[in-house]
Amino acid sequence: MIHNLRKRFIIFCVLVISIILLVISSFILLNPAGEISIRRWIVTIIVGVGMVFIGSLVLSKIAVAPIEKAWQKQLDFTADASHELRTPLAVIRTNLELVMDCKEESVESQMKWLKNIDIESQRMTNLIDDLLTLSRADTDRQELECNEFYLRQAVNEAVKALEGIAKQKDICLHVQMKHDILFYGDRKRIKQVLMILLDNAIWYSGASDITISIMQHKKSIEILVHDNGCGIEREHLAHLFDRFYRVAETRNKNPDGAGLGLAIAKWIVEGHGGKIRVESVVAKGTEFKIIFSVQRMQDKMKNVLEAQTMDFF
Repeated sequence: MIHNLRKRFIIFCVLVISIILLVISSFILLNPAGEISIRRWIVTIIVGVGMVFIGSLVLSKIAVAPIEKAWQKQLDFTADASHELRTPLAVIRTNLELVMDCKEESVESQMKWLKNIDIESQRMTNLIDDLLTLSRADTDRQELECNEFYLRQAVNEAVKALEGIAKQKDICLHVQMKHDILFYGDRKRIKQVLMILLDNAIWYSGASDITISIMQHKKSIEILVHDNGCGIEREHLAHLFDRFYRVAETRNKNPDGAGLGLAIAKWIVEGHGGKIRVESVVAKGTEFKIIFSVQRMQDKMKNVLEAQTMDFF
């Protein structure tokens, strides 16, 4: 955003100077004697100042628009975060009051309220971690730790972590991968993306089967997460990656969710130079598709190797 603002102000300055020079040159050329009278100087100054003022208003509005948009986005982010944090804090406070009102009771007899406090504390911890991740991503302070790894490892770890929850809901997780693929990126973050997509499919889709398909083409690596569940209505698809956005029906299925998972997944994918998109048909299922460029990955690996070679010498 700052880079775009700089370019716009440079263009603005060049434009203003060009207009002033053009006006002065025009009056000089229009003067048969080659001399500019005081009256013409005054007219030139008035016209130049007027053009500068009008140009400043127009271009400053264009330049400030991204700042206003970012500021409004930050206000919305703060308001949504405050709203999400209010609920677990209220639950913790209520349960603490119940425990404190029963001073003569044993810890064991108060275990119900203490467990509620523990659950909500963990929920707050997860929410704060997600907020910090997105906040650092916005300021380019959240860096990816890139190394070579095989995708099957990240996929297996994600599936293993969630297969217990899937089994409880009678959902089968299937992995389709003809051969293992060497990938250059942040293994933990790629695993996180897969877990976010699988977790969403398990909680919200109502599917009986979820399939992860990984394919390598000549120019790209594709990861597909497909379910045969209830699907998502078309008007919601464009907002799924917005922060705190949740379809009304999903709040009942998973009240602990905050609507940050897909926003984080999008940041991770784009941080690896990839793209993520979603397609869904109501009553038929949903498919998330992630596409990574092989060429970009190779270029990044090459740059790292060159940097390491320079450091060695």
